[in-house]
Amino acid sequence: MTDVTQAEFTFPVTYAEGTQTLRGTIYRPASSVAGAEALPPVVFNSGFTGGVSMYGQLMGRALAERGYTVTTYDVTGFFTNKAVRNTYRDGDLTVTNVSLEDQTTELLALIAWTRAECGRMPAVASWAMGSVASLAAITELARSGGEQVAFYVPMNYTRLSALQGLRADPAAADAALAALADDAAIPPFDTGTEATRLGYYPLDPATQAYVDDQLGSYTDAGGADRWPGCTHVSAKSYKSYVAFDPEAGLAAAGAGFPPALIIHGAENTLHMPAESVRLHEAYPGEKGDAALILDGMAHGQTMQPDSPVFQQMIAAIDGKIRARCA
Repeated sequence: MTDVTQAEFTFPVTYAEGTQTLRGTIYRPASSVAGAEALPPVVFNSGFTGGVSMYGQLMGRALAERGYTVTTYDVTGFFTNKAVRNTYRDGDLTVTNVSLEDQTTELLALIAWTRAECGRMPAVASWAMGSVASLAAITELARSGGEQVAFYVPMNYTRLSALQGLRADPAAADAALAALADDAAIPPFDTGTEATRLGYYPLDPATQAYVDDQLGSYTDAGGADRWPGCTHVSAKSYKSYVAFDPEAGLAAAGAGFPPALIIHGAENTLHMPAESVRLHEAYPGEKGDAALILDGMAHGQTMQPDSPVFQQMIAAIDGKIRARCA
């Protein structure tokens, strides 16, 4: 594998309220790699607290080692783009508004920047909640009839309404959260305690056991706020994300979807494998015979460069993109 270079860049994103400038990171092979000129660039996005400050750096380096140019970024309200938008003060608290609508807009802008920078449409690889935003983005491209991305790789996708089944009492939590003012501050996670029962994102015990140590190491290495990059989330974040369902609009969007490799961990106890199986059934583009359900892969526990499961996943992504796009 070749060495990798890393550089920061900025790209414009136009929201309903106007245009803002976001920071991104680009990874490239440090020396020429045979066949790399035939490869599309790759845009990587993650959700909730994700981006370059977490798995973006891992995926960027792993794919750049194989010859790809990879762009990634932190979603607004977090880490390197925390000050751009989606945070506000509530007394002594800093509250983060998590907006999948904004993330879709940001991802489309990063796709456009990467297209201009590299001269061809990128593939898009997305992690977990980021796969929901990227599904919305490629659906918008299909609906509009615009130039589509070269390839699509959602990893550990879930419909966000399904995620609520991890709560002790999903119906009661939903009713209580819906009754809050949009700007009310809630915990970022529901970890099964009374104090966190109205948290934004429910975490199962297996996920709780690894995320702080592993993801904290990534954000520490990136010089960003320690994971998760927020202390409180707006109630509006919950209300909007349970209603955000691009999967429901796939059939109406028509043709024009990119070929896809849909990946999920067989041992994932946070985002269930059945979610990617259902997405595979509903996805209107070329997608192979079945979702790739990887044995030994849970949620993010194997997202480490020396993990054989991670290496297997990267090899599968590389192989499918080369076969279809190179």
